[in-house]
Amino acid sequence: MPDLSVVIPTFNTAAMTLRCCRAVLASMPDGTEVIVADDGSSDGTAELLAREAPSVQIVRLESNRGFAPAANRGIAVARGRIILLLNSDAIVEADALTAILSAFDADPILGVAGARLLNEDGTPQWSGGRTPTLAWMIGVVSGAGRFAHFFRPRRLAQAESDVDWVSGAAMAFRREVWEASGPLDERFRFYCQDIDLCLRARKAGWRVAVIENARVVHALGGTVAGDNTLRLDPERLWPDLLDWGTAHYGRRWSVVARLVLVSLAWLRIAWCSVFRRGATRGLVLAARRLLECGR
Repeated sequence: MPDLSVVIPTFNTAAMTLRCCRAVLASMPDGTEVIVADDGSSDGTAELLAREAPSVQIVRLESNRGFAPAANRGIAVARGRIILLLNSDAIVEADALTAILSAFDADPILGVAGARLLNEDGTPQWSGGRTPTLAWMIGVVSGAGRFAHFFRPRRLAQAESDVDWVSGAAMAFRREVWEASGPLDERFRFYCQDIDLCLRARKAGWRVAVIENARVVHALGGTVAGDNTLRLDPERLWPDLLDWGTAHYGRRWSVVARLVLVSLAWLRIAWCSVFRRGATRGLVLAARRLLECGR
């Protein structure tokens, strides 16, 4: 059994996926397998990898089904005692994979470990956090969340930071956690599967933590946002947040949350239509989806 299985879901990101695989192959510890779950790509991803990275195992889905189905399919064939789910727009730094394995070896109750995510300019990116609340979702939908770092207390340097959930962009977990708390919930469009899995693992008694010295550069939104200056896909993010919140907090919460989030969404659309061009159409579709979901 391999020590580590790296599973990389991808859809029409051939060059990006090859770059991701090369970084993993260049730095992976002995006893590592790399699996790419190709979600029905039409850009020659499988052919490119077979030619340029023949040691990578490719699992192909016949049609595009979404992130969670592709990830679940890749993890289903993984044999490692530790499994790392890695976005195709992520680049692991030299010692990141070793740091992740060392963290699991050092703590038998560590169930899920996230990497310390960095933007391409080296600045820190949101890598995990506490269980999302309505106030947190308000920050996401309104756009005010990007200012949160001005109000968060500065942390002392430490090897690990305990959290409730870690980002699925680089999320590792024990096989036992997956067998008891998986698979990823395929009802979500693209987001919140990581939050859902982590909270299930915590409920079962496992620790969830960000491993500070497991550094991964993440081109935030590179797999879904395209040219979107928001660096995310609000049409999938906002409804996924509301659907997750409804399942977690209940229907009464959902009634209030939908009203608040839809109102904020339309205010943001109005602001963007006046001051910022190019993002309005996606926001309108996202607001309409919010009206439809969580009921």
